[in-house]
Amino acid sequence: MFPKQSTRLILYGDEPSKVTTANNKYPSEQLQQSASGSSSDDSLRALEVLVICSICQNRLRSPRMLQCQHTFCLACLEALVQQHEQKNYITCSTCNEKHELMSASGRVTDLPPNLYIDSVLQVLSRGQTLSNQNMPSTAAVAAAIEKEEVHLSCYKCATIGNIRMQNCGHCKQTLCAICWQTHMGELAKQVQQLNVQLNSASAKMDRKMTDYKVRFSDINLRIKEHYEEKIAELRQHEQNLQGESHRVLNDAVCAHELVMEKIRHLKTSIEGSNNGAVDTHDNFVDLFLSFHKEVSIVFEEISQWGKEIILFDQENAKIEVINTIADGSSSNTTSTIEATSKTISSKSAPLNTRESITTFYKTNGDVMQRVSYDKMVYPNAITFDQKSKEVFVSDKWKHCIFVFSAEGSFLRQLCEKGDQEGRLRAPEGLATGPSGTLFVCDTGNDRVQCISSTTGRMLSQFGRIPKEQLLKASQTKTPTRHVDLKCPTDVAIYNDTVIVLDSGNRRVKIFNKRGEQIREFGQIGSLPGQFQYPEVMAVDPSGFILVGDGGNARILVYQPSGQFVTAMGSRGDSPGKFNWLTGLFVGKDREIIISDNKNHTVQVFC
Repeated sequence: MFPKQSTRLILYGDEPSKVTTANNKYPSEQLQQSASGSSSDDSLRALEVLVICSICQNRLRSPRMLQCQHTFCLACLEALVQQHEQKNYITCSTCNEKHELMSASGRVTDLPPNLYIDSVLQVLSRGQTLSNQNMPSTAAVAAAIEKEEVHLSCYKCATIGNIRMQNCGHCKQTLCAICWQTHMGELAKQVQQLNVQLNSASAKMDRKMTDYKVRFSDINLRIKEHYEEKIAELRQHEQNLQGESHRVLNDAVCAHELVMEKIRHLKTSIEGSNNGAVDTHDNFVDLFLSFHKEVSIVFEEISQWGKEIILFDQENAKIEVINTIADGSSSNTTSTIEATSKTISSKSAPLNTRESITTFYKTNGDVMQRVSYDKMVYPNAITFDQKSKEVFVSDKWKHCIFVFSAEGSFLRQLCEKGDQEGRLRAPEGLATGPSGTLFVCDTGNDRVQCISSTTGRMLSQFGRIPKEQLLKASQTKTPTRHVDLKCPTDVAIYNDTVIVLDSGNRRVKIFNKRGEQIREFGQIGSLPGQFQYPEVMAVDPSGFILVGDGGNARILVYQPSGQFVTAMGSRGDSPGKFNWLTGLFVGKDREIIISDNKNHTVQVFC
């Protein structure tokens, strides 16, 4: 707080100014205080909070401003410097920011004053003095202003005069000519201080940028280490796969050596038996029968050796060994081969590569059997249950499923028309599942149902299920899942996946057991590998996907990854040709069964 100033006279021009006391206020302040004394007191109390030093908790004395713009008493800052080990640094007690005393002398007194706080302190000082005086009325003050009886007072030195002094736009105070120069010097010093602060901020940004680059260097190093570990893992996996391949090969080599050893042993035994006369051996017949039995066993081992299909699954990065030997005794296998040798002799080459499987499908087959039933109106899809030896045919217009024996005799009918559980609307695709289950593409209801193959009772469902059915299923604990399907026309089960032909979306979609989509493929068109109206689908024992395209009247074959292999058939009504494919099934020996509703036939390719 400034000490009480003595009055002095200052001349501007020829006339002397009238002398008043140093405690005279500005006319605007006199008007405001005379208008409302209580309002002025409230304002003074609000300003009092702003001028409290956070260190000593008293009103600021000789306030000095740090680079962080926080203001403290000069004595408090000097005490802080004395407490600090480095005397040319000071730490702000409010924000804990560390500042360097940039002046040559390194003294706290060289810190710039806070002009705004100085103004507030001056207002508070005058407010306390003025509150003890009798305030003139507003009319009296206004009249005094008109008569130039009230003069302006300098904020710094309290010099008064009857002309307008300089008014600072920053601190909103009036200054005389002498104090104005000093005030401008203080502002210039603060501008220099701003430049010092900018230099400090620039250095701080440079340090941050350096730290930022260091962090990214560490991140790049960790990325490199991560992918080096991944590459090492892939190399190790490659070595494991090659080791597995060598193991399979070694097993085959060992089996080959065992067979060759048996052949050499039999040859030695037979050659030794030929050295003696026939009539000198009473048991020669028994010896002949023994040789014949051992040779038959060797021939059987030779016929079975090397029939495994060895594939490399690139998608799952593993080697697959598929055993193509049929179950049953040697005699049953031999009779099956004899019964079918005339029809499949051209395809008896081992199917041990994807190329050989591709060649298999490119070879034309012969029609073997027809199945018909007078109550079938629109036979659409077909599947075969290996366990029950039953043929299932969906009828799109009868909204049901007809069941036939392997010989073609009608057995029973499953389901009726409707949209509730266990009912169908224009069913199409079929696929047999485990434990006597049957997957049905309920095309008209945009869903796939899993039903009992004997009674038709629904076991689970997924597709565009209405909300009321979802609520009912949650109450009855029936497995139900809502997924995006539009007119699904066929379904197939392979390993742990459910393959659905989403005809409305012109795509083939592959799901896991929970109904989550794994991948999809397909493209509309008439070129090889494309389809117009895909309605039926099947999967062979190796995972190859066959799609029946009614629009292009052909069967398209794809690898498990979705890569196109070949196309079979063309439009027509003769054997081997189609008008509209409505059912497709592939057996374990890759025999293909196709139903054609426009030709009213079921054709079997093998």
